[in-house]
Amino acid sequence: MTNHRSRLCHFVIDCDDLDQAVAFWKSALDAAEEPIGEPSRQVYRRLRLPDSDIRILLQRTDDPKAAKERMHLDIETDDVEAEVKRLEALGAARWDHQTERGFDFWVLRDPWGNEFCVLQTTFPELLARRSPWRA
Repeated sequence: MTNHRSRLCHFVIDCDDLDQAVAFWKSALDAAEEPIGEPSRQVYRRLRLPDSDIRILLQRTDDPKAAKERMHLDIETDDVEAEVKRLEALGAARWDHQTERGFDFWVLRDPWGNEFCVLQTTFPELLARRSPWRA
């Protein structure tokens, strides 16, 4: 076996409209779009998060969503209701309010039906590095 390195580089989100997905996820995550070469740009768009080396890769697909995702994003916040309202204004929809197991959080769906969660602060020292959203 050779010595090698590996790391998580992308979290992939399926969508059927890349331009709309870029607009939604850029605003939702305060991300910046990175250049990606042709012809890959017809199928993929890549977003850089402001505080992570992991990229969000948006992947165009015409496959319909069939069931609950087995992987998803969690967004932590110091004000769950305010963050949910901000994301709804971008096009997300509330799907399920969870209050089990000592947690109180919302499961939302992006405009393509992909689930993601908005939850209370888990890593306060990391959240403190972020600039507040403007109301």
